[in-house]
Amino acid sequence: MRYLPFLLLLVLIACKDKNTSETFVKTGDSILDQMSLDIAKNPSKAELYHTRAKYLYEVESYDQAIRDMHSAIQLDSMNPQYYHLTADIFLDYYKSDSALKAMEKVVSLYPDRTSSLLKLSELQHILKQYDPSISTVNDILKYDPQNAEAYFMLGLNFREMGESERAINSFQTAVENDPELIDAWLILGNLYEQAKDTRALDYYNSAVAVNPENVQALHSKAYYLQNHGKIEEALNIYDQINTLDLDYKEAHLNKGILYIELDNNKRALEEFEILCSTHPTFHLGYYYRGVVNQLEGNNEAALNDFQNALNLKSDFTRAQEAIDLINGQIN
Repeated sequence: MRYLPFLLLLVLIACKDKNTSETFVKTGDSILDQMSLDIAKNPSKAELYHTRAKYLYEVESYDQAIRDMHSAIQLDSMNPQYYHLTADIFLDYYKSDSALKAMEKVVSLYPDRTSSLLKLSELQHILKQYDPSISTVNDILKYDPQNAEAYFMLGLNFREMGESERAINSFQTAVENDPELIDAWLILGNLYEQAKDTRALDYYNSAVAVNPENVQALHSKAYYLQNHGKIEEALNIYDQINTLDLDYKEAHLNKGILYIELDNNKRALEEFEILCSTHPTFHLGYYYRGVVNQLEGNNEAALNDFQNALNLKSDFTRAQEAIDLINGQIN
């Protein structure tokens, strides 16, 4: 009889191995297979489902990711990160109502959790529920009146509601509380630019000062200079951008356009050649290369470029008009 516990243990191990072999099915994806094997061995461990769901989400296997998150939440319904990931999956899977319910659930569990409230507010904003989003932000500001991200969310909502002055005040408060909020500086620059206020450049400069290698900040400043006749300054910044990111298409596009304005077709063509090579599905690269070829009298090459642009974007009327113009000249 003294061997009975040992025999029972052997039986339990055998059953576990049997269950594992039935649960675990190889997919050929070594990472996913290892995660599935871990779950098969530890089916009551919520974090394993969460980990696999993150991987499935990254590879856009949304149904499977949602099932895993359902399992994780069943095992541990109090982990706020599980609801956050569930909301992200549902949102990318175009199930926004389910995403919203996930965030409402976690906020009901943790009504003072700032990161969850911010995420709920962001989701409400995405769904164009601006008043509820503002209300959620105000809940944060009741106990954290200097939260920069909350003021940033307020600004986003006011901007969408057409209340520019309130939006500006909110974004300014955001950068006062956190000067490193580059997006807030950039939006302020854009709002002032829309109002034809030259202070826009000051805000773009502030964004660049926060991170001199931030491509979006550099692009915003360069584009402002480009639109205000500061061509050489803009070109220098676009060159700087392409030093940081050789494939940044907007820099090549805008440099090419500026070189056309400077009657430097050779440099313009170089930029559009790079653009067509690095971004072969970008219709504007072919269109503007066609413009340069047409300026150089290379109508056959221009026609080919305009047709390529039209093939990539069938409703691109400028390309069709350019084709019609050349054909009219030839005929």
